[in-house]
Amino acid sequence: MTSHSTDGTVVRMSLLQRLDHALLALCLLLLIASGLALVYHEQAWAKVLIGIMGGMRGRGLLHRAAAIGLVFAGLLHFGGLLFSRKYQSDFRAVRFRRSDFSEGWKGWIHGLTGKGAPPYYGRFTPMQKIQYWGIFVGCLIMAGSGFVLWSPQASLALFPKSVYDLMLVVHSEQAQLIFVVLILWHLYDVHLAGGNFPMNPAWITGRMGGEKFRKRHPAEWDAMQKGEQE
Repeated sequence: MTSHSTDGTVVRMSLLQRLDHALLALCLLLLIASGLALVYHEQAWAKVLIGIMGGMRGRGLLHRAAAIGLVFAGLLHFGGLLFSRKYQSDFRAVRFRRSDFSEGWKGWIHGLTGKGAPPYYGRFTPMQKIQYWGIFVGCLIMAGSGFVLWSPQASLALFPKSVYDLMLVVHSEQAQLIFVVLILWHLYDVHLAGGNFPMNPAWITGRMGGEKFRKRHPAEWDAMQKGEQE
């Protein structure tokens, strides 16, 4: 559900969504930093990180605490899907539609060459949908593989060592993939591209400038003017 605000901005995120987003971002950053520090522990930058975290023991405790926080953020998200109309409306809007392919291609061409009509994006752009589902699936994989890695002794008693080794590789590779999607692509797409520089303030204030929203999400804007938004 997207709506106008009295100051000319557009309400983009509820307070619960912002808190959930902040917790998710914090936990993912801590997991990535503490996890990659272990994977590349022989590198100079990793040794510095491990020192800041209080050594290998502190790194391990921080990693596990962030993992618990990530699970809690996921529970908040699912709770919102069950009880919040805003979450439910946004979840319906983030599902892929056939028009996403044509509009995404149109947006790529327009952004690259400046030619042709600009894309007619709705509440979420195709890129934002990919980012959402990428993080969603990635967190599930990280949580599942991390659960196996939490206690090596218990896991090796239940599963063959080949399963444990596979989960170790999956967990590490998934973390690096999320780093690319979250840190590089998401930050660029949401906060730097599309005239949002230096950032889109919606993740803090819950609101986005009306003019920027109109240009970035014209289909949703038109629906708002007609009173057709959910």
